[in-house]
Amino acid sequence: MVTKTSSAVVVHAGEHLFKIVGHSQIRGSQASVRSGIFRVGDQDWTIIYYPNGDYRAVDDQFAYVFLQLMNAGKDEVTASFEFSLQDPTSLSTGEKHKYSFINLMFSSTNSGWGTGKFVSKADLTASGYLKDDCLLIKCVVNVPKLTDDIIVPPSHLANDLYNLLDRDFNADLTVRIGSFKAFKVHTCVLAARSPVFRAQLCGSMMESRENNICIDDIDAEVFEVLLHYLYKDCLPAFMEENTEDATNMAQHLLVAADRILLRDVSCPGSGGHQNPPPSILLRDMSFPGSGGHQNFSGVTAGNYVERRCLLYP
Repeated sequence: MVTKTSSAVVVHAGEHLFKIVGHSQIRGSQASVRSGIFRVGDQDWTIIYYPNGDYRAVDDQFAYVFLQLMNAGKDEVTASFEFSLQDPTSLSTGEKHKYSFINLMFSSTNSGWGTGKFVSKADLTASGYLKDDCLLIKCVVNVPKLTDDIIVPPSHLANDLYNLLDRDFNADLTVRIGSFKAFKVHTCVLAARSPVFRAQLCGSMMESRENNICIDDIDAEVFEVLLHYLYKDCLPAFMEENTEDATNMAQHLLVAADRILLRDVSCPGSGGHQNPPPSILLRDMSFPGSGGHQNFSGVTAGNYVERRCLLYP
């Protein structure tokens, strides 16, 4: 079974409600209050609020709020965050004066980001959200992190397709081999895998209008192995064995594959396979002496196969 790993961006999200009690008692252009530390994305954060504006700002009629990374180090941290006002007596009332910040970089040299115009003093009074001298600020923080430990489950497509063949599920075509053997198959699979079948079954040829076709000059066992490869994209287990049966089957299978232009079998190295089936087929034919190669190569339809058989060590 083949397993794979993959990298992905996972977003760690957190929400913090910062309740400021005694809002009117915070006086002075440099007066501020700080929330408790909360943790999102393995980082420590705090909210700092200046109700009378930041002393660096020209306009002191606006409250200033910003998010600070408490454990800023040499590594930069990317975060998106959002500030809004909440009704301190009813969280279901909704939000006002929402400010959003997307993908800002926090570091040891710049550990805080925010807005100097969060809400004006006039708007704050008119909002109705300053109740009993209490103000509630909601902060939502999203920290994206790259993770590479996600295991991607192996694909079962080949097995699923082969089950269609094995169970005759919704088969729409019967392929007759000689007079005694018939295989129920799926037109779409054969057409997708072989340009010869595609022309026969989906083109203007007579076979495209039939639900039965006959194939001569091929053994039923060879065609069964060929179907196994067409559906499952691999050869049966017995083809891996170093036996005479496997060698004989490899010879006949190469001829059959060449007839239907199944190039990833009949042409080694094509089709994008890391371990292409031809390496198995040609290995099985590399028995001592070159006579077997030469005899077989003479009956193949493709010069490429002939050339490979003669040159294979």
